[in-house]
Amino acid sequence: MTTSKEIYITREIESWMKVQSQNYPIMSIMGPRQSGKTEMIRKYFPQLPYFDLEQKETRKKVLENPDQFVRENYMDGVVFDEFHYVPELTEILKTVSDEIRHEFRKEGKTAVPTRFVLTGSHNYLIDEHIKETMTGRVAIIKLLPFTLQESGCKDPFEAMYKGGYPILYVNGQTPPTFFPGYVYNYLDKEVRYIHGIKDLLKFEEFMQICASLAGNFFDYETVGSALGLKRETLDAWLMVLYSSYIIFFARGYNKSVMKQMNKGHKLYFYDTGLCASLMEGITSSGDIQKDPDARGNLFENLVFSEIWKKNFIKGRHLNPADFWNITGRGGYEIDMIMKRAGRLKAIEIKSSDTFHSRWFDNMQKHPDLQAADKFVVYTGPTMDVEGGRALNFCDLDQLFLA
Repeated sequence: MTTSKEIYITREIESWMKVQSQNYPIMSIMGPRQSGKTEMIRKYFPQLPYFDLEQKETRKKVLENPDQFVRENYMDGVVFDEFHYVPELTEILKTVSDEIRHEFRKEGKTAVPTRFVLTGSHNYLIDEHIKETMTGRVAIIKLLPFTLQESGCKDPFEAMYKGGYPILYVNGQTPPTFFPGYVYNYLDKEVRYIHGIKDLLKFEEFMQICASLAGNFFDYETVGSALGLKRETLDAWLMVLYSSYIIFFARGYNKSVMKQMNKGHKLYFYDTGLCASLMEGITSSGDIQKDPDARGNLFENLVFSEIWKKNFIKGRHLNPADFWNITGRGGYEIDMIMKRAGRLKAIEIKSSDTFHSRWFDNMQKHPDLQAADKFVVYTGPTMDVEGGRALNFCDLDQLFLA
C-alpha cells in the first residue's frame, strides 16, 4: 500500500455524518486519539476555520473572551478540535445555536445545517452540565479505529495484532513503532493532564492488567490487591479508560424471568492492536496464533469491538449486544446475544477455521433460545450449517439484518 501522506481512507460513518450535518447546528465527533477525527473533519468541512484547542496559545486566545471570539469571528462556522480542553465554550455555542435556529424557523425552515464542529478524545458529554446544555442541539458521531472493511485486513491474526488505528495503514508504521508512543502520549495528555492522575507508572500497569482481562469480568479484589488500590480508585480509573474510548463493557443479557442471570459486565478494548501491545509476550501476530488464551480472548474482543463500531456507524449509541451467562449447577455461557426486530440472535465466537457442530450446543440448552437465530463467528468460510449459520469474522454485517 502507498505511504503517501495524501492518502485518505473513506470512513463508513461518513454517510451517517452527512445525514446528521443537515439537521443539527452543532456536531460532536468523539473517539480515541488518532482514530482519524481531524482528517475526516478537515476533508468534510474544508470551508470551516480550524482551531486545535490542545495547543496552549490557541486555548489562551479563545479563553480571553469566548463569547466575543465566536460572535465577532465565527458565526458562520468553526471547528474546535479537542473541545474538552475548553468546556467554557459550551454556553456560547448553546446560545448562538439557539439564535440561529430561531432565525431559520422565522424563515420557515425546520432543520439547521451544522456550523460548529467539536471533536474530542475525551467524552465530554459525560459531564452533566455539558450534556444538559448540548441536548437537542448536537449530532453525536463516534469515530473509532478502522473497521475490518475500512482496513481491508482479512487475516484474523494480523487484524488482532495490528488493530485499526489509521496511521498503521497509511504511512507504513507498525505496532512496535506506534503503540509505545501512543500509550506515552495517552498517559501524558489524557491521564495526567485531563484527569490529574500523577502515578502514571501504576496507571500503565493498570492498563496492562485490563488488557489481560479482555473478554472477562473485571475482578476488583484481585486487581486491587495486585496494585494496592481501593475499589473507588479502580472504578475511577476504569471510567478514565471508558471516557477516552479505550475500553467498553458488555453486560449480561437480562430478562426478568431469568433468576440466575449474572448481571456483571465484561471488559473489552475498542482496539485489539492496543490491547495486544499491552499483553505480556505478544510481539507479533504469530505470538497470538501460538497462544490459545491470547488467541481466544483477542478474537472474541475483535468480534465485540467490530459489532460496537458497526452499531455506531448506523447512528445507534446503546449497547448493541450482551452475553448470556447461566450460573449455578450446570452453568454455561453464550458469547453474544443480540436482539433485532424482536428476535434474539445467539452467537458463539471461536478462533478456529474449522467448523464444529457442537458449537451450537449451549444455544440449544435454554428454552428462551429455541426460536433464536443461531450463529457461529469463526475464521472459516461463511456458510449455512445444520442448526444455524457459520459466519466468517469479516461478514459481521449479517448480524444486523432483521
